Amino acid sequence: MKLLLIPDKFKGSLTSEAVSKAFIAGVKNAGVEFTSHYIKASDGGDGFMQAIAHYKPCISVQVISENPIGKPIQSYYLYNQETNSAYIELANASGMELLKPDERNPLLTSTFGTGLQIRDAVQKGIKNVYIGLGGSATNDGGIGIAQALGFSFLDKNSKKLKAIGSSLNQIKSIDDTGVLKGLKQVKIFAINDVTNPLFGENGAAHVYAAQKGASKLMIDELDLGLKILDKVVLDKYHLQNAKLPGSGAAGGVAYGLKTFLGAKYFSGIDFVLKLSGVNELLSKERFDYLITGEGKIDEQTLNGKLIQGVVALGVRENIPVIAVCGKLAIEKEKLKKQGFFDVFEIQDSANDLGYNMKHAAGLLTAKTTEYFKLLKNKDA
Repeated sequence: MKLLLIPDKFKGSLTSEAVSKAFIAGVKNAGVEFTSHYIKASDGGDGFMQAIAHYKPCISVQVISENPIGKPIQSYYLYNQETNSAYIELANASGMELLKPDERNPLLTSTFGTGLQIRDAVQKGIKNVYIGLGGSATNDGGIGIAQALGFSFLDKNSKKLKAIGSSLNQIKSIDDTGVLKGLKQVKIFAINDVTNPLFGENGAAHVYAAQKGASKLMIDELDLGLKILDKVVLDKYHLQNAKLPGSGAAGGVAYGLKTFLGAKYFSGIDFVLKLSGVNELLSKERFDYLITGEGKIDEQTLNGKLIQGVVALGVRENIPVIAVCGKLAIEKEKLKKQGFFDVFEIQDSANDLGYNMKHAAGLLTAKTTEYFKLLKNKDA
């Protein structure tokens, strides 16, 4: 049996490498004869720079930046000299993991810190900037990034607004006279795999803001603010990017990057898989199963996460895809209709989340052993 492993991390519990190792240990314990190949991937969210560094020779560029609530932090991005390209991970300066639970409030957070990273790259003469989106603590429509690069967002009195979520519904005009010199000569790429529009029922606020600390009232306020931002942009620039699939990524950062910086949207999983050489690998070798997984598989998994990209690869190459997860929060049949061969969860329902996260590796190995013993008996 030949296995191709492209798992995501189990957030807060296992890295993708640890998922792969625990899975392989389980297959070994099942007594299955197999070979395996592991590919480090990312959908543009957490782990994007790690995946880039795995496949491309890069140096780390240190930058003094700000976290989502404006506190100074030491941050970094990657630079590849051969292509004169910078690789920035949004979560590195604007991520939810940078804040304590009681600090998480998308009305008060900003992507300004990520904008400082982009500014540093532009000032250094870097001509291609790839920004991996995901894991953000923000819902500012990208105005934080834009402000760090010289855009100003003004209220009805032409007073400069702070670039945070609560300012969105106060924006009456945009001043771009102070935009960073040389910005227009830089190519910007927004790397992500979500398909959400900017606002509305399936938009940035309604789908993602709750997990960033927003209440129902706050979600409604943020959604209205994103609509207002789009209207002001339409009046000034005659651009309509809000409904483009993916514009809602990272609290609307994708929209902001496209609107203010002319960014192109790239599929994160396609981008990283191309770097990994998986297509060349599949042209030479045939695999029996493609293995993927993440901490929780739910409706959002079908909204453009890494797993969806892996399933699309499996369907294209006619390789059955088996997904593993800590918790399965969607009907298996719905996943099978999307192209999954099978899915199994590893949680011990007799214990709490803390226990399951702490013992995830052992649980994954045990459940994988159990699964592949059954699979081996079926094949026999």
